[in-house]
This record gives sequence, C-alpha cells and structure tokens, in this order.
Amino acid sequence: MRRPSAYRVFLTRSSEYHVRGRVCLGVKDRATGAWTLGQPALRGRVASVDPKGQPQSVGTPVIGECLWFVGGIKPVQTSPVLAVEEREALETGDRPAFIEAMRCVTPGARAPRHTR
Repeated sequence: MRRPSAYRVFLTRSSEYHVRGRVCLGVKDRATGAWTLGQPALRGRVASVDPKGQPQSVGTPVIGECLWFVGGIKPVQTSPVLAVEEREALETGDRPAFIEAMRCVTPGARAPRHTR
C-alpha cells in the first residue's frame, strides 16, 4: 500500500511531471533539471483519453500513451510517457517554493491580492 505522501513522476521525452493525488505539483525539464514555473500542466488533473481522443478524467496513462492534464483553460497533452516512477515524498532541497505553497492551497483558490 502506498503511503499518503507517495507520489508519481511521469517521464516524457523532455519533462518530468510530478503528480500526487492525480494533481500535477511540478514540472521539471529533464535536460537542465530546472523546475518549469509557467507550465500549463501545473495544478491540472491527470486524465486519459477516450476512443475518440477526447480527454476524460478516469484512468491513468501507461507507458507509451500521452499524458493529459485537464482543469485549466484547455487540456494539455504531453509527448508519450517513457517511464513512471513511484516516490515516497516530494523532493527537497531544489524544490521551488510554489510546490510547498500548493500543498496548502485548494484547487481553484485565488492567490491573495496585494494592494497599496
């Protein structure tokens, strides 16, 4: 049985998609190891596609299938998944602050507004 802190990393040709609870918490460039802050997959929910090629929110893609993220303005499709890794806890050290912040933000919540 997986621990609640466990999560998956979907590896594609150029990126790593760090997913916990079917929500994308981070995207890392495989060539540089840098976190991609403006990635449209962030906070999207993992989806699979139906026989007509439309994203649906059931099922988890397997190796060779494209990864889909839904919940943003439009669905995001990745290149085919090359590998899936199970990890015990979110990476520490080089983890950007946005991952830590997203742990306590509910989906759809707005960031606080700064006024002068």
